[in-house]
Order: sequence, then C-alpha cells, then structure tokens
Amino acid sequence: MAFTTTLSTRYWLKTLIMAAVCIVLGLWGVWDYVVVIPEKEEASRRAVVLKIVNAALNTEKNSIERSEGSVLVDLSLEFSAREPVGEPSGGQMDLGNTAGWITSLELFQSALSSGDFELQAQSLALINDGLNQYGSVTPPSKYDRPMQWAFILCIPFGFYYFWVYGKMSANAKTYHLDDEGTLTTPEGIWTAEEIIDIDMSRWIATTGNARETWKAKAVTNDGQTIVLDDYIFENMHLIIGSLAHKFYPKQWTPIAKRVKVEELESVDRQVEEE
Repeated sequence: MAFTTTLSTRYWLKTLIMAAVCIVLGLWGVWDYVVVIPEKEEASRRAVVLKIVNAALNTEKNSIERSEGSVLVDLSLEFSAREPVGEPSGGQMDLGNTAGWITSLELFQSALSSGDFELQAQSLALINDGLNQYGSVTPPSKYDRPMQWAFILCIPFGFYYFWVYGKMSANAKTYHLDDEGTLTTPEGIWTAEEIIDIDMSRWIATTGNARETWKAKAVTNDGQTIVLDDYIFENMHLIIGSLAHKFYPKQWTPIAKRVKVEELESVDRQVEEE
C-alpha cells in the first residue's frame, strides 16, 4: 500500500502562530518607535513650555519669570520651525498641529512681553487646553527606543517562520512510499532493495529526549541514514511502520506500534500447532 505524508497540524499551526506573533510584535515596535514615542516626546516638551509660561503669566510685567519664559518660547519657536508644518488640522493645541502650536507660541510671546490682559486671557485658555490634553504625559525614558528594536527585530524571524512553513509544506508532499517499497524523500529516491534497515532505537522510546521519540531512521546500502519525522509530517508513522514491519515483523506492526508479547506468544503457539 502506498503512503504520502502531509504537514502535521501541530507543526504548521505552531509555525504560523510563531510567524504571526513575531510580525505583530515587530509592527508594534515600529509603531511605538515611529508614532507613539515621538508623540510622547512632543507632548512632554509642550507640557514643560506650557507650565513655565503659565507660571510666568501669573507674575508682574518685566519679571525674571516672564523673561525666562520668553526665552523658552523663542527656543520652542525655533525648534518647531524645523518640523514639517503642513496644513492646520484639529484643535490649535492638538499634537500634530504644528501650525497651531506655532501660532500659540507667538501669542504666548506677545502676552509675556506686552502684559496685555486680553492676550494673557487668550494664552491662559490655550494653556489650560494643552495641559488638559498632555499635561500629565510621562516623557519616554532613554531605554524606550532601544527596547523597541528588540520588538522590531522580531520581523525577520516572522518571515523566517513563513519560509519554514513553505519549505516544510513542499517537503511533506515529497515523502512517499509506493507499493513496490520505493521510498521518495527530499534527499533522494531509494528502491526497496537499496533500503537495508531502519533504526527504531528512539521511536516511541520512554526515556531520553522526547522530541527524538517521533523519529526513525531508514538505512540505505550506501551507508546513508534518512530521518523520518512523524512530528512534522502526518502519516509518516505509516511509512515508518511499513519499513519496520518489513525488517522486524516480530517487533513492529505496520502502523509502527510495538508488537505485544501476548500476540507473539499466540503466533508462536499457532506455528507449533501447525
């Protein structure tokens, strides 16, 4: 009877889950690195400016606090001018609205220098709006960006697992034992005469490495050993059992199970009676 293997469910499911987990973790790292961390940095910078300007506006005109606040606003304007401005979008104090932020800074500068009550009231309203949005944001630590690389580097492993899945799926279609006993594997093709033995020493063994207990090794007349792995390839046990029963009929059944002692004794009795 001919047998052909397929990729076992336990193997392809585990492989695809690992691939998906690696890709998701990697994309999560990219998102944090490119979007979340820069937003937190921007929010924390703005919060510092707003808190200092808010405190300065509550002091008298020409105070040291107003002078320091004015210097900070100038520096913030220079920094913001280097960022892509684009079209205003959302609220004036929203993150991402660089044009709105620059307009707010210019208003703060005027309020700090002039002491005009109306300008100061407008500035305080904007400051409250900004502090409500990101006044409590914790600045990213110096380890946040390096940590994201640990996640980003999962992406290549995700593609590796997809590659493994594709390779093993192709290999699964290759393993075949035909009616004449010819064994076809990714390593080559061997006729029944060329296969001289099968090593079952680790097959369903009760001790040692558990993963190895899913494997048997066909031995060819040129000294090669062909690993037959039932963990990865479904129905491989039928190929293993067919070869094992051929070489050791008193030890192994055609489905790669050990022959029970009771069955052996029954067979021996039948032979003696005949």
